[in-house]
Amino acid sequence: MRETSRSLATLGGGEVWRSTVEPQSELDEEIQKARMKDMPVEDMKNPFEREKAQCILCQYKIVPDYKNVKLLSQFVSPYTGQIYGRHITRLCAAQQARLEKEIFKSQSAGFMPYYFKDVAYVKDPKLFDPDRPIRPHRF
Repeated sequence: MRETSRSLATLGGGEVWRSTVEPQSELDEEIQKARMKDMPVEDMKNPFEREKAQCILCQYKIVPDYKNVKLLSQFVSPYTGQIYGRHITRLCAAQQARLEKEIFKSQSAGFMPYYFKDVAYVKDPKLFDPDRPIRPHRF
Protein backbone atom coordinates (compact mmCIF):
# COMPACT_ATOMS: atom_id res chain seq x y z
CA MET A 1 0.00 0.00 0.00
CA ARG A 2 1.07 3.55 -0.56
CA GLU A 3 1.95 5.47 2.49
CA THR A 4 0.88 9.06 2.61
CA SER A 5 1.64 11.56 5.24
CA ARG A 6 -0.16 14.79 5.75
CA SER A 7 1.38 17.97 7.00
CA LEU A 8 -0.08 21.31 7.94
CA ALA A 9 1.37 24.23 6.01
CA THR A 10 0.57 27.88 5.94
CA LEU A 11 -0.18 29.48 2.63
CA GLY A 12 -0.91 33.18 2.42
CA GLY A 13 -1.96 33.49 6.02
CA GLY A 14 -4.27 30.42 6.01
CA GLU A 15 -3.57 26.87 6.99
CA VAL A 16 -3.62 24.20 4.22
CA TRP A 17 -3.29 20.45 4.53
CA ARG A 18 -0.69 18.99 2.14
CA SER A 19 -0.02 15.35 1.53
CA THR A 20 3.23 13.86 0.44
CA VAL A 21 2.82 10.96 -1.95
CA GLU A 22 5.55 8.64 -3.13
CA PRO A 23 6.49 9.22 -6.79
CA GLN A 24 5.21 6.83 -9.50
CA SER A 25 8.59 5.17 -9.98
CA GLU A 26 8.66 3.86 -6.42
CA LEU A 27 5.40 1.88 -6.61
CA ASP A 28 5.30 -1.67 -5.42
CA GLU A 29 5.97 -4.43 -7.91
CA GLU A 30 2.48 -5.84 -7.34
CA ILE A 31 0.86 -2.61 -8.48
CA GLN A 32 3.08 -2.46 -11.55
CA LYS A 33 2.17 -6.07 -12.43
CA ALA A 34 -1.52 -5.27 -12.00
CA ARG A 35 -1.15 -2.28 -14.30
CA MET A 36 0.53 -4.42 -16.95
CA LYS A 37 -2.44 -6.80 -16.89
CA ASP A 38 -4.74 -3.89 -17.72
CA MET A 39 -2.69 -2.79 -20.73
CA PRO A 40 -4.22 -3.49 -24.19
CA VAL A 41 -3.17 -6.65 -25.99
CA GLU A 42 -1.05 -5.71 -29.00
CA ASP A 43 -1.29 -8.87 -31.08
CA MET A 44 -5.10 -9.12 -30.99
CA LYS A 45 -7.12 -8.46 -34.16
CA ASN A 46 -9.48 -5.53 -34.29
CA PRO A 47 -12.94 -7.00 -33.56
CA PHE A 48 -14.69 -4.13 -35.38
CA GLU A 49 -12.72 -4.46 -38.62
CA ARG A 50 -14.83 -5.56 -41.58
CA GLU A 51 -13.76 -8.42 -43.78
CA LYS A 52 -12.27 -7.37 -47.07
CA ALA A 53 -14.88 -7.79 -49.80
CA GLN A 54 -13.79 -9.98 -52.68
CA CYS A 55 -15.30 -10.33 -56.11
CA ILE A 56 -16.94 -13.66 -56.87
CA LEU A 57 -14.26 -14.70 -59.35
CA CYS A 58 -11.40 -14.00 -56.93
CA GLN A 59 -13.25 -15.66 -54.07
CA TYR A 60 -13.60 -18.98 -55.90
CA LYS A 61 -10.35 -18.55 -57.88
CA ILE A 62 -12.14 -18.70 -61.24
CA VAL A 63 -10.14 -17.63 -64.28
CA PRO A 64 -12.42 -16.51 -67.14
CA ASP A 65 -11.72 -18.29 -70.43
CA TYR A 66 -13.09 -17.44 -73.86
CA LYS A 67 -14.25 -21.04 -74.33
CA ASN A 68 -16.39 -20.97 -71.14
CA VAL A 69 -19.42 -19.36 -72.76
CA LYS A 70 -21.77 -20.31 -69.94
CA LEU A 71 -19.76 -18.25 -67.42
CA LEU A 72 -19.15 -15.31 -69.74
CA SER A 73 -22.79 -15.05 -70.80
CA GLN A 74 -23.83 -14.31 -67.21
CA PHE A 75 -22.03 -10.98 -67.43
CA VAL A 76 -23.73 -9.93 -70.70
CA SER A 77 -27.21 -8.42 -70.99
CA PRO A 78 -29.62 -10.90 -72.61
CA TYR A 79 -31.44 -8.12 -74.49
CA THR A 80 -28.75 -5.73 -75.71
CA GLY A 81 -25.58 -7.82 -75.59
CA GLN A 82 -23.81 -5.16 -73.53
CA ILE A 83 -21.35 -6.18 -70.85
CA TYR A 84 -22.54 -5.25 -67.37
CA GLY A 85 -20.39 -2.69 -65.51
CA ARG A 86 -18.42 -3.20 -62.31
CA HIS A 87 -21.07 -1.55 -60.17
CA ILE A 88 -23.50 -4.27 -61.23
CA THR A 89 -21.25 -7.32 -61.37
CA ARG A 90 -19.26 -6.42 -58.21
CA LEU A 91 -16.04 -7.61 -59.80
CA CYS A 92 -12.64 -6.12 -59.03
CA ALA A 93 -11.00 -3.98 -61.72
CA ALA A 94 -8.52 -6.67 -62.77
CA GLN A 95 -11.16 -9.37 -63.13
CA GLN A 96 -13.57 -7.02 -64.96
CA ALA A 97 -10.86 -6.12 -67.49
CA ARG A 98 -9.94 -9.79 -67.94
CA LEU A 99 -13.62 -10.71 -68.33
CA GLU A 100 -14.24 -8.05 -71.00
CA LYS A 101 -11.15 -9.20 -72.88
CA GLU A 102 -12.32 -12.82 -72.81
CA ILE A 103 -15.86 -11.85 -73.89
CA PHE A 104 -14.50 -9.96 -76.91
CA LYS A 105 -12.22 -12.89 -77.72
CA SER A 106 -15.15 -15.33 -77.44
CA GLN A 107 -17.35 -13.16 -79.66
CA SER A 108 -14.67 -12.82 -82.31
CA ALA A 109 -14.03 -16.58 -82.22
CA GLY A 110 -17.75 -17.21 -82.78
CA PHE A 111 -18.52 -18.88 -79.44
CA MET A 112 -20.80 -16.05 -78.23
CA PRO A 113 -23.29 -13.90 -80.15
CA TYR A 114 -22.74 -10.12 -80.24
CA TYR A 115 -26.24 -8.88 -79.55
CA PHE A 116 -28.33 -11.52 -77.85
CA LYS A 117 -27.70 -14.09 -75.18
CA ASP A 118 -27.96 -17.69 -76.29
CA VAL A 119 -31.38 -19.14 -75.40
CA ALA A 120 -29.80 -22.13 -73.68
CA TYR A 121 -28.21 -19.85 -71.05
CA VAL A 122 -31.17 -17.57 -70.26
CA LYS A 123 -32.27 -19.61 -67.23
CA ASP A 124 -28.81 -19.87 -65.63
CA PRO A 125 -28.51 -19.04 -61.92
CA LYS A 126 -27.88 -15.35 -61.37
CA LEU A 127 -24.53 -14.27 -59.94
CA PHE A 128 -25.83 -10.74 -59.33
CA ASP A 129 -29.01 -8.70 -59.72
CA PRO A 130 -28.69 -6.31 -62.70
CA ASP A 131 -31.85 -4.48 -61.61
CA ARG A 132 -30.31 -3.47 -58.25
CA PRO A 133 -26.77 -2.19 -58.84
CA ILE A 134 -24.56 -1.16 -55.95
CA ARG A 135 -24.03 2.58 -56.22
CA PRO A 136 -23.52 5.28 -53.60
CA HIS A 137 -26.34 7.33 -55.14
CA ARG A 138 -29.75 6.66 -56.71
CA PHE A 139 -28.79 7.51 -60.33
